[in-house]
Amino acid sequence: MRALLQPLVLLVTEPRTVFVLNTALGASPWALLVRQYLFADWQFAGFLFTLILVDTITGVLRSWQKRQVSSRAFSRIFIKCLVYLLLLILAHVMTSFTIKGEVNVMFQWFDTFIYCAMMAREALSVLENLASVAPELVPKVLLKRLALFSEDPEAALRELKPAPTPEPEVVSPGIVEISSPTPAEGVILN
Repeated sequence: MRALLQPLVLLVTEPRTVFVLNTALGASPWALLVRQYLFADWQFAGFLFTLILVDTITGVLRSWQKRQVSSRAFSRIFIKCLVYLLLLILAHVMTSFTIKGEVNVMFQWFDTFIYCAMMAREALSVLENLASVAPELVPKVLLKRLALFSEDPEAALRELKPAPTPEPEVVSPGIVEISSPTPAEGVILN
């Protein structure tokens, strides 16, 4: 079996074969149709696929550790992929449609929002799985931040902004008084 698969894998992954496939698909009317109306950001799709794969592996590891491995959980992967596919198509259509030949400007944010929400959801799922397997290795603050982003992205962004620094008080022109915190007990100042 290995003798049969090895030449096939080499043939498919050879740079010349990849170039020929990319050229053929690029010139195909179907590929043009997909790129124009369905989806075009294949680099993002690769990143999303990577996170789905990592989530699946960590989910299996979690289930195996708890002795709860079942085929029903694997069927949810296909449903998740279908939902993600539909979300990717929706995001592409919302940001790419034209009105009387003019590119829309109203929904240019939409794909970024959908992409970030999917990535945050997958990252949160991976971290939850890892926290279940080895709780001491995953910082709880990271789980909280991703969960907050997954539920309310605007609130998460507000939390990430640094606190405003106090403005120095101007006592008189040319003299600025800067308030500093009082030193803690046991601290020696030079």
